[in-house]
Amino acid sequence: MSQFTPDHSAFPPGRRPQRQAQPGQTRQLPRFHLVLHHDPQLELMFIVRTVMELTRLCRAEATHKMWEAYHGGRSVLLTTYKERAELYVEQFTDKGLKVSIEPQ
Repeated sequence: MSQFTPDHSAFPPGRRPQRQAQPGQTRQLPRFHLVLHHDPQLELMFIVRTVMELTRLCRAEATHKMWEAYHGGRSVLLTTYKERAELYVEQFTDKGLKVSIEPQ
């Protein structure tokens, strides 16, 4: 029975060789917009407070997004990865706000 002893001298202890990406071939996850839709039934300050609470936007930005949705029917709150956007949709829906996600 032969024993195979790999030569680990080329790598420092605790390090394994890693595949390196070719220049210009970095993979990025697709990004999605989280869109707030206007709902005439909701109080405007409730929308601002909820946007501030869930997204950590400042009051001025949350107010701007609320007015954008109020006047235009929709407002892009943020752009993020699909899983995080889906989490935001659940959180906003639990609070009673209408949001959706769409590819960037």
